[in-house]
Amino acid sequence: MKIIKSIFIVLTAIALLSGCNSGKALLRKANKTFESGAYSKAIKQYRKALPKISRREQILANYNLGECFRILNQNTSAEQTYGRLVRRGDNIRDVLYKFTEVLVKNRKYAEAERTFETFVRQHPEDSRIENMRSTIAFARKHDTVPQKEYIVENFTIVNSLFNDFCPIFATNDYETIFFTSSRQSGKKDRKRHDVTGEYTSSIYQTELGKDGKWSKTMKVEDLSTKKDEEGACSFNNSYTTLYFTKTQGRYDDLAGSSIYTAVRDNNYNWGEPEIVNIIADSINVGQPSISPDELTLYFVSDMPGGFGGHDIWKSTRTSKSDTWNQPINLGEKINTKGDEMFPYCRSEYELYFSSTGHVSLGGLDIYRATQADDGSWTVENLGEPFNSNHDDFGIIFEGETDNGYFTSNRNGGKGGDDIYRFYVNVPVIEYYVEGIICDAKTKAPLAGEVKIIGNNGATLIKKTEKDGTYRFKLTANTDYLCIASADRHLNQKSRLSTMGYDDSFIFTDTLNLTPTDKPIEIPNIFYEFGKADLNPSSKEALDFLVEIMRDNPAIVIELAAHTDSRGADRVNDDLSQQRSQAVVDYMIHEGIKEDRMIATGYGKRQPKIVDRETAEKYPFLAAGRKLDDKYINTFKDDEEKFEICHQLNRRTELIVIGVNK
Repeated sequence: MKIIKSIFIVLTAIALLSGCNSGKALLRKANKTFESGAYSKAIKQYRKALPKISRREQILANYNLGECFRILNQNTSAEQTYGRLVRRGDNIRDVLYKFTEVLVKNRKYAEAERTFETFVRQHPEDSRIENMRSTIAFARKHDTVPQKEYIVENFTIVNSLFNDFCPIFATNDYETIFFTSSRQSGKKDRKRHDVTGEYTSSIYQTELGKDGKWSKTMKVEDLSTKKDEEGACSFNNSYTTLYFTKTQGRYDDLAGSSIYTAVRDNNYNWGEPEIVNIIADSINVGQPSISPDELTLYFVSDMPGGFGGHDIWKSTRTSKSDTWNQPINLGEKINTKGDEMFPYCRSEYELYFSSTGHVSLGGLDIYRATQADDGSWTVENLGEPFNSNHDDFGIIFEGETDNGYFTSNRNGGKGGDDIYRFYVNVPVIEYYVEGIICDAKTKAPLAGEVKIIGNNGATLIKKTEKDGTYRFKLTANTDYLCIASADRHLNQKSRLSTMGYDDSFIFTDTLNLTPTDKPIEIPNIFYEFGKADLNPSSKEALDFLVEIMRDNPAIVIELAAHTDSRGADRVNDDLSQQRSQAVVDYMIHEGIKEDRMIATGYGKRQPKIVDRETAEKYPFLAAGRKLDDKYINTFKDDEEKFEICHQLNRRTELIVIGVNK
């Protein structure tokens, strides 16, 4: 959830003397950038400074670097950075607590528990202990509980490779949706954020057509400006007034966030946005949610008087024409020492929000808060499938139904934050692929890596178990490419598709990887008799060879061509060299770089060694025997066997001779 905190963070341009490249100067520059909240920019500066500063200075620099990764939800990098500090014994500040947080997000619960108990021993009086212990237990328990009541789907039509979040219905038929996105919709349309590295966000919309398909997303131009950033929004019940978050001023100036309203007429034309005066201009507010009667405005702020980071507040008025009263904090039942964000007022007594401070599965989780007649709140975690070990927030419902949308940066998405839609009381249909990767020669299992790439933009990578097995959960209506890799073996790929499957299904797949420790014969490459010209019937084999090179972009190979033993040595050497070069020339024509291939003709100097597969195909041959003239001549009285032996010697082999780094 990279973009969320940016609407609250003051951005300051940091100017240092140019050409000052000492370690201390680089560290000062990185620290100031970090303190300004420009986390994406700070990451680059810390990485540049770290090799040039002392061991003592590296401790704080690495902690701040870990904070950058954690805040930007780059949780693998955050885990590695915090872990490096912990292993070195550099238990600075809250590193053990922050390390525990990201381990929970990364589903490493056992390690999270060990790390957290170390934290408890060092800080037994810390007020966060009980909540974190409950969070780990809750996450571990619910990580294995299947959810059968809802189906959740990526809302692919609106999602991009950037952050897409906080959907809201824009019409009473629920067929128009507004949402916020950090995508770039036009040339030089938006600038990149120093905080996140993303483009600054704008409000977009999509509409459901008569054909039942959602339209291509469009920016709501009347609400967007190049110099400002627009964020999470909320409509009133008549869908005529929009409340939305907006930063003010030029991008390079000090910029705070405020809540604005805009009213549209019957022709859907927007009036000029106006600021909502609920607090002093110097205080950041955002993420508004207006109550159904428009008399209560919920919002998020880090203003003084709260319980922790960002809290949820409300402001009330007695009528729609009145001014807003002084903000009121929603209290400790809802707000914690963590961050409470993205309120959604569904009814007078029902409020949804996200939090990092309540017991959760990890990251931001979505909660339902119900208010009793005495004004007290009861808060419950929505659990799966709404919540994951990543950030989940910005939920909305379609009227009084239990169908709706929410935002998450969970695994399997299209970009950073993605919008998901959910349906209640629909049987969950699940797809998995289970398989094993093996050595193509020995059939022994291989420990390696499997990557699957979906045509929905999602890429998942997993290490196999020690026995070579792997398992992935798949998405409906998606085509997948599976690529397996292992040391000293060529990559192997396969394809599968969940298209057309209406019921749950488990695909099985065995990926046989060819070892590279011995020459790999490429069968069915034919030449014109006595010449180096490739026969048209060789195209399939040649294209297979090209595909190998494309699937293994780092390997450097020798193309070794061999002849049978008949004919003069010089003639055979020249012919095999020309044939090998003909294959290389074909692959160069197909786009394979010339420096990845060496053409070598061995003539008749290297007879084939009969391998197990050849012996199984031709039982008259003994495995391990060399097909030299002495052995071949034992079959001279049987012309068919005699010719088979010479044919086996006429071969083209691929030999991996190097790997480019």
